[in-house]
Amino acid sequence: MKTLTSRRLAPAVTAAALLAALATGCSSSDPAPAKDAKDAKPTAEQPAGAVLTAAQLKAALVTPADAKGFEGVDNTPAPVRPKSDKPECGPLADATASGTARTPEAKAWSSRSYSSGATPGLSTTTSLFSYEGEGAQQTLDSMREAVTDCAGGFSTSGNNGGATVKYVSVKPGDSAKAAEDSVSWVMTGEAGGTQIPMHLTAVREDNTVALFFTIHLTDPSKSKLPQDLFDSQTAKLAEHAGKGAS
Repeated sequence: MKTLTSRRLAPAVTAAALLAALATGCSSSDPAPAKDAKDAKPTAEQPAGAVLTAAQLKAALVTPADAKGFEGVDNTPAPVRPKSDKPECGPLADATASGTARTPEAKAWSSRSYSSGATPGLSTTTSLFSYEGEGAQQTLDSMREAVTDCAGGFSTSGNNGGATVKYVSVKPGDSAKAAEDSVSWVMTGEAGGTQIPMHLTAVREDNTVALFFTIHLTDPSKSKLPQDLFDSQTAKLAEHAGKGAS
């Protein structure tokens, strides 16, 4: 007979195992804490429509000084691109990938994971991608279409460690009201007989896409993107994309 403690730990163990298989949300073996804004080197404001470099994307990620109550750790994993068993679900598989390899291919990428002091167990990974041409718009369009086409679920192979991850359902999430364009969805993964919902939101600002991946390690039903973190990031991204206040 399981104890109350073991029943509480079970979701955390399965969620952690699932998260370890995903490229999204996994930091390097020796992660570097995100620097506060006061320690970051100033960068020139970019003109609207600029294709940001990896260094400029990193500067556009929020730090603990920007989003109070959150700790940030930079992600530097080896590039991993899981493959979907259904071609139409490729854009959602790409949302779990690390690096620039995806369709369309990103020009540059930077990522940071955040933990909430107010909500232990809540983890959000924010990844920024810059694109040339119509790549950013095409990315959100393809994600939006895939959310509808893949409602019945799909599987991905080639995740971290060669793992296969099964998603039993995909459904639209709460709409994000920010930036020029956005799409939100919930993918429910399955591990060890336990279903783990993951909340994803993508927003576009000019030629840059911000992708938010949120999971709750101890209570998966509470895997909701923190509004204050979202607001801070979209505001900072707009500024770095050349649309901030002068």
